[in-house]
This record gives sequence, structure tokens and C-alpha cells, in this order.
Amino acid sequence: MKNLFLILSFILILTGCSIQKEQQKKDLASEMDSVINYKLNAVEAEHAEKVNQWLAKARDTGEVGQYFIYQDGTNKEDLYSYVYRKGYIDYEVSFIYNPSDPNNKGKIHVTGLNKDLKNDNFVQIKSMNDLSILFILSDESLKSKLKD
Repeated sequence: MKNLFLILSFILILTGCSIQKEQQKKDLASEMDSVINYKLNAVEAEHAEKVNQWLAKARDTGEVGQYFIYQDGTNKEDLYSYVYRKGYIDYEVSFIYNPSDPNNKGKIHVTGLNKDLKNDNFVQIKSMNDLSILFILSDESLKSKLKD
């Protein structure tokens, strides 16, 4: 009987720890959404006209693999950035933060993935409107850089 009680107690403790860890993951995800959020081929209604003009010009004049970026920081809290890489259909977007660097709030690393010359896409990135966040437009994905 004593062993059964110990086993049940142990299971309850593990279940409680598991639930707490899951809640922490959800809290971190919602916190990160306030720092950076991105969507493929999404345009805010107030940016539609300017983004469509920018995108049409980029598609007409750009070379395959060339990056274009359009930013709208009129909202004091959020910066909307639209990134297009001619001839690519998907994007890897990563947020890099170094807590030991007090002057830089982070870097947003963007890589165009999956070459397709007929059906290219762009990505909308919503981030904090802070000049200390840098954008890195790269030919190499961060995932592949970390493997090396």
C-alpha cells in the first residue's frame, strides 16, 4: 500500500511538472509574437497600395536571387517589413538575441528558400519598432550556418 501511494504521488508530481512546462512554452510563444511575427504573402490593409507598387517594381526590375525590402514604421509600436527575394517561394525567418549586448535588441535573419522562377512569394515581418533591431538578408539559412 505504501509503495502504491509513493507511485501515485510520483505520477502526480510528474504530471504537475509537465503541465507547468507546457504553460511556460505557451507563455514564451506569446511573448515572442510581440517581438516578431511573420506571414507569407500577407499585407496589412493600410500598406496594400504601397506594398503592391513596391512588389510590382521589384518583380519587374530585380535579378533572380536579389533581395528587396519595404518597411513601414508609421505605427509607433510595430514595424512592418516586407521582404521579397526574386525567384523564391519560401522564407526562413529567425530572431537572434544576445543578452550580453546592451546596444542591440536583436537581429532578424531572413533567407529565401526553395527556388521557383514562376511562383515567387514575399514575407511580411512584424517586429518591435526599434532602430536597434538589425535585418540580415542572407543567401545561407541560419540552420545550415549552425550545422557548421
